Amino acid sequence: MKTYNHMTVKPITGAMGAEVFGIDLSKPLSDAAVAEVKSAWTNYLVLIFRDQDLTDQQQADFSARFGPIIPHPYVKGLPEIPEIFQIIREPGENFSWDGFYHSDLMFLKRPPKGATLYAKECPPFGADTAFCNLYLAYETLSDGMKEMLEGLEAVNDSGDPIKYSNKYQSMEELAKNDAMAATHPVVRYNPDTGRKALFVSLAFTKKFKGWTEQESLPLLTYLYEHSIQAHLGCRLSWQPKSLAMWDNRVCLHHAVADYFGEVSKHRRVMQRATIEGEIPIAARSVEKKAA
Repeated sequence: MKTYNHMTVKPITGAMGAEVFGIDLSKPLSDAAVAEVKSAWTNYLVLIFRDQDLTDQQQADFSARFGPIIPHPYVKGLPEIPEIFQIIREPGENFSWDGFYHSDLMFLKRPPKGATLYAKECPPFGADTAFCNLYLAYETLSDGMKEMLEGLEAVNDSGDPIKYSNKYQSMEELAKNDAMAATHPVVRYNPDTGRKALFVSLAFTKKFKGWTEQESLPLLTYLYEHSIQAHLGCRLSWQPKSLAMWDNRVCLHHAVADYFGEVSKHRRVMQRATIEGEIPIAARSVEKKAA
């Protein structure tokens, strides 16, 4: 346990993640309290705040303390706050909204810095969210692999926009937008910490720039499987009124689709606010400037 002036933090694993207690996110936070949350967020990458009784506007206000919140490009948001949308799984729907570990919206020119996710309704157990630490994914590679990857860029593609909403009973498509793609460094530099992290996922990363998809697949598969090893991550168990936030730049995550038995009988409604990020910077370019 670590005690701050405004909250207490309990780490979840040695790799990442922490539960936060003693702070009420429904009330306006002082700059000092926000600074403590930012410090813990930087250290643990994923935070979960329990027993938070939040209105939609209060979730938006808290999220906006860490950067502008942006709408999802393919899913309709709340009527009064279109930047916030709901991920809804009705009873009997036996598939997950995000089947692969991924970093959100990697196909944008400016992928999100982070997000907050608030549990409006959830099963009494199961349907967890699993995370992986992409700093550690990079740092546990061999020196030879690191050297090769730092010169690469990858093409990230949204895929068919219909998959984000039309297969779910209670989610609505935002508009008939086209598929989107963006090219980003495979090893990105986090300006907040100065650390390097992998930035690829089979969910969105289609190939390395200048490579074919067939050439890219074996290495992308290896990097994905390396990144999602259990000892590099943590898992969040949800309760109603829990709010999680994560650094989308240096984490992969996915909803665990254990929709069997009792879990499948319950509705799951998670409400997300997405925090705008910067254009990813290649770690190698920062090192060259420093030299």
